[in-house]
Amino acid sequence: MQNAQKTFSAAAVSIVAVLSLTCISLAQDPQRAGWRPIAGSKAPISIRGITYVPESAMSEWSIGRSTASATDITRFEVRAGDEWAEDRESGENKERSELDGYKRRFPHGADVWGAYALFIEPGADYQSDWTAISQMHGSKVRPFHIHFKLGRLVIFTEATSPRPATNVRYSGPLSRNQWHNLVFHLREGEADSGQLDVWLDGNKIVQFVGAIGATGNEAYWKFGIYRGYGPIATPFAIQFANMEIGTTDLTSRITSPLPVK
Repeated sequence: MQNAQKTFSAAAVSIVAVLSLTCISLAQDPQRAGWRPIAGSKAPISIRGITYVPESAMSEWSIGRSTASATDITRFEVRAGDEWAEDRESGENKERSELDGYKRRFPHGADVWGAYALFIEPGADYQSDWTAISQMHGSKVRPFHIHFKLGRLVIFTEATSPRPATNVRYSGPLSRNQWHNLVFHLREGEADSGQLDVWLDGNKIVQFVGAIGATGNEAYWKFGIYRGYGPIATPFAIQFANMEIGTTDLTSRITSPLPVK
């Protein structure tokens, strides 16, 4: 009887181990849903009118475009040691897998709108100094950037006037393994003219009026994963769908987001 119990226990452990390995494999295999790898840093891609340039370690899993969906979906993954060549050459201890839209810039004072869906894949929490998942970058300053850290969505703003400052405008829980819809409206300006509004799943989470950005700044959009300081042992993967960035008013997307299918 004891031998039978030992045999059963060993078999159960083996099954659990196999299932665990299978789950890990599925969580990290970029081909499981029909992803086309974006491996060349000199191969820009166009998404809804904006040209983006990949910045990643150029691994097979770094950036993928869905081939099995009617929706425009891009997948990003970073594993320990995934450095972009320019970060490695500069000696910066960072890991990233991003699409950089620097070719389309928005002048200081322009009304810039964005709408998209995001899906953070299941995985273990990890501790990093930062993990930016999208950012309005710029020639002088990043007006705002969005992070995911220890299960929370965190939104920062930056300004250079009246003095350089970075402030948290929102911090709240964000569930994994579920599509979320985000809409933003940005206008860089001084204390009486700057503005940032952000809606998450139809709810307004940021309503900021004040100094944001910098005079003469040329803002541009980046999205994906940018984290530091590495190497961080835990892999992290995120998907974005229906990425719309421009000067067209996207108020309608707050309550009627584009479907992900």
